[in-house]
Amino acid sequence: MSDKIEIKRKDGKVEHMSHEEFSRWACLIEGIQAVDEKLVAANVPDKDTKWVKPLAFEKYIKERFHSMLADVRVEHRIGNI
Repeated sequence: MSDKIEIKRKDGKVEHMSHEEFSRWACLIEGIQAVDEKLVAANVPDKDTKWVKPLAFEKYIKERFHSMLADVRVEHRIGNI
C-alpha cells in the first residue's frame, strides 16, 4: 500500500496527499467544526466573523497533529481512508 492518500475530486481528478498533509487538513476541519458547533449553540449570527482567530487554529493543529497523524496512518492502513 502506498504511503499517499488518494482523494478523488468531484471533477474526476485524483489528488495524492501524504499522511502529514492529510492530517493537517483533518485537524483544521475538526477545529472549524468544533468552533461551528459552539457558535450555533451560542446563536452567533453567520455573518459575525469576530470569532476567527488564525493563531488559535494554528495552536490547535500543532497540539492535535501527532494524534491525528497516528489515527490517519491506522485508518489508511486498514482501508478506511
